[in-house]
Amino acid sequence: TCILDVLRHVPRCAFSDKQNSVIHWALMAMGVKDVPSERSMKDIQKVLQKMCGVQSLRFSGALGHIYYSNDLAAIVAQEISNPQVRPHLRFLPEDSGNRLSEAWQAQRWLHELDSSLTTPMIRTGGQDFYIYEPVLLHDGQVCMPHRWFTRGEEVLARTWAMSPSRDGGGWIVHEDHDGEVRESQLHLSLPHLIKAYAYRGLPDPRCIVGVLSGAAADSTDRMQEWTWTNPAVGNQWRSKAGGHHVVAFPIWLYCDDTSGNQSKKWNKHNSFLFTAAGLPRRFVHREFNIHFLATSNIAPPLEMLDGIVDQLKDCQESGIWAFDCVLKEWVVIIPSVLAMLGDNPMQSEMACHIGLMGKLFCRVCWVSGNPEEPNGNDQNARGDHDGDASDSSIHSAMSHDGDGSPDSPKSTSKVACRSKKNESMAEMKERIKQFMSIGFLRSRQETTSYLKSQLDMALRVGGFTAVKVARTATGIKDTFLAFFLDKLFKISKKRGKSKEKKQSELAQAATHLPPLMRMMSPVWRIQDLDPHADTPVEILHVILLGFVKYFSRDAMARLKDDQKRILIARLTSIDISGLGISPLAGATLVNYAGSLTG
Repeated sequence: TCILDVLRHVPRCAFSDKQNSVIHWALMAMGVKDVPSERSMKDIQKVLQKMCGVQSLRFSGALGHIYYSNDLAAIVAQEISNPQVRPHLRFLPEDSGNRLSEAWQAQRWLHELDSSLTTPMIRTGGQDFYIYEPVLLHDGQVCMPHRWFTRGEEVLARTWAMSPSRDGGGWIVHEDHDGEVRESQLHLSLPHLIKAYAYRGLPDPRCIVGVLSGAAADSTDRMQEWTWTNPAVGNQWRSKAGGHHVVAFPIWLYCDDTSGNQSKKWNKHNSFLFTAAGLPRRFVHREFNIHFLATSNIAPPLEMLDGIVDQLKDCQESGIWAFDCVLKEWVVIIPSVLAMLGDNPMQSEMACHIGLMGKLFCRVCWVSGNPEEPNGNDQNARGDHDGDASDSSIHSAMSHDGDGSPDSPKSTSKVACRSKKNESMAEMKERIKQFMSIGFLRSRQETTSYLKSQLDMALRVGGFTAVKVARTATGIKDTFLAFFLDKLFKISKKRGKSKEKKQSELAQAATHLPPLMRMMSPVWRIQDLDPHADTPVEILHVILLGFVKYFSRDAMARLKDDQKRILIARLTSIDISGLGISPLAGATLVNYAGSLTG
């Protein structure tokens, strides 16, 4: 029965009922006893699928589409139970100095990721030490760990200093006094410290008076409230885990559009997949380590992401229980998104960016194209003029400025399309110099502020043109929010109604809209993810299939036939020893340079 079940689930080798019947007949012909019937095998499959399989969850999307997603929690739990995967997983970031080869050695996991999404505890000396809980060191000092990490073979904690309050009734946390503590220095965890603090003449560790940091470090009058935990209870994961290990599981979340056809006819399907960031790179791209979540040729990416984020939030709230095949016990897992991967157009959509054809073509910073050029190439800024838009509303849309961003360009009510001015050599050099310099970086808070302002514009008569101009001026467009804005635009663009009547209908429509965070892209609901910074550049399309490919095409187009023959011979004769690649097909690379896609 076990072998038959394995045969029925071999990837890319699905057997029909008739083929399964032939296999059963062959087994019986060879004298195998108690061969189960086809019906029995299907009943067993249903039971095993419910017990051990990954369920497909049905979602009714906010944009009106039905789609399905695999159970994120079940996939993660299977990774922890998989003896081929679990021994290679890393749950703590590493301080590797100048060496960087794995995800857990990078700044994102080591310093930037919210501590609440990192592994919150370590077990040593029979005690569980949690972050955001006071601990007593062997030298008698009390400190507050806020992140665990490794350095070589040793586990360390980043800590904040703690000192008794003036009246001795509690503790003050000094966030500006950051230090490191080795695992071997830990003496008493919070439960043991609660029992021993009176004997040692220390204040109650459950009483945290407040936090001092930065300018307030020398003044108790400017003390801030401790908000990381309920100090009387400690870290929430201690009670949720009930004595079990708790580990972090950051993932690389990937989205791309692929064709659903085996033929060359394009049939666009948007798909979400993920890999474990804690796996070494030599393992992470193996087929069984790439996990499928959802796909659809109808639902757009952000609508599917909405359901995936709902799963992620639930998992982060309650944790994922899984059997650890290495520790031989049940553990609790906290998943998080380390970064989102994809090509440039997909990452622009995830970052609510207008795209590469916009004047502000970068999703990371505020670099701009030639300001004298018309915006005709910005397809996201096109549209019919809203006759009710006033000059003041357009000016307001263009001059809105978020924190830390450069001032947006000013606007008039009409943008004149004029021919491109011939620039001098000095002007070209200056333009290239500005383009190559580091610009003002975009931020999560800033972009959500702009999106909120776009909604406010859409709720006023004349909002269509105001939003269109704002998108061009800021390079920010949320395709998820656009679904709801379009409903408002239909009201404000109606003909034959007075401005007052339209405004009244807009106010009525606003009462039926979902909450703001449910109208904006679900990427903003992913905890501690900034899509402007946490969408790594995909070098395949930017470099290899970018300027390298186009440089090659241009070079081949300029060669004469006799020169091409020489180049073919040179490419074919290149010694590829030690490169691990096949010999170069010189004739193909030269004669079909304009048709190469990979």
